Amino acid sequence: MKVLVAVCALLLVLSTGCGSDDVKSSSAGTGTDTEVAFDSGSLTIHGSLRMPDNPGDQVPAFLLIAGSGPTDRNGDSVILPGSIGTLDFLADELARNGFASLRFDKLGTGATGVGGLTNEDIGQLGFDALINEAADALRFLAAQDGVDESRLGAMGHSEGALIALALATGKAGDVPALTSLALVQPASERILDTLTRQITAQIDTAVGGGALPPEEGDALRDALSGAVAELRADGTVPDNLPPPLQNAGLVPLNAKALAGEDRLDPIVLAGEVKPGTPVLTSCSAKDIQVRCEDVDRLDAALAQTTLTAIKLTDTNHVLKVVGDRPSTGAEYVEPLPFSPQFATDLSGWLKAL
Repeated sequence: MKVLVAVCALLLVLSTGCGSDDVKSSSAGTGTDTEVAFDSGSLTIHGSLRMPDNPGDQVPAFLLIAGSGPTDRNGDSVILPGSIGTLDFLADELARNGFASLRFDKLGTGATGVGGLTNEDIGQLGFDALINEAADALRFLAAQDGVDESRLGAMGHSEGALIALALATGKAGDVPALTSLALVQPASERILDTLTRQITAQIDTAVGGGALPPEEGDALRDALSGAVAELRADGTVPDNLPPPLQNAGLVPLNAKALAGEDRLDPIVLAGEVKPGTPVLTSCSAKDIQVRCEDVDRLDAALAQTTLTAIKLTDTNHVLKVVGDRPSTGAEYVEPLPFSPQFATDLSGWLKAL
């Protein structure tokens, strides 16, 4: 049995990309991108600063934060060759509504790559590395000419929403104040709960379909439960887990990242967001990675904020319209249209900021 599950295992970002270190400007779909770079720890992080057309003196701005795995500044991934483009789409919509944005190649992706770090080095950095680089990106954005540092927001997609919540609730240290928060198809439960749910469902399907003997399914469930308990107790994972669990990212190299991310409960963080903050969330019935029922719990925890909740019916996890067909994940790279409902609802929310 082969278990395939989308998890934020830091090992999964160990893929270097290509890109230019030179500062340059280019005409984007809407607005203008400028290639930028800033330091975070020992790495130089590369990204794109998008300014809207005819920006005037100062404009509000959002930091865009990508989801899990080797996802670059545009929302593309080396795991799925082709163009996904979710973050580029979000930058377009922000610029169309008069907002600047910064999106960046996180550790292990695009022009940033891994620098001189080894797998073991990255394993020791843990999930904090992703939070710290987002904090440095927010500081960089706030300091840019033409950006109104009194009107900064964070917009995170999937796991990026968890990092946005960390920025908004002081878990990333001293960062510029956020005046708005957009949690797009957000991770809405602890990562080890998500991993347990997804793997268990796949085991159940394999046993039910006759592809896996029931006793082997029971052994996998027991091993998974033990691994999660060990990660939560002391931040380690056995190195002799069954191959399907190792395929899902449960390997020692990922232990620190998984344990660190699991300590961040999105529901708890949501309850710590400053009262009255304008917050946008979204979910879709066709999303196979984030369930609307979990986002509903996140929404309930955001009761002290000024919440706008977008509910989609025909859209997959990366905001592309799949219509009546089911989402499998393989269609993420297809040239499908991005959700017009999401764009319209986002525009209405932005206009009220």
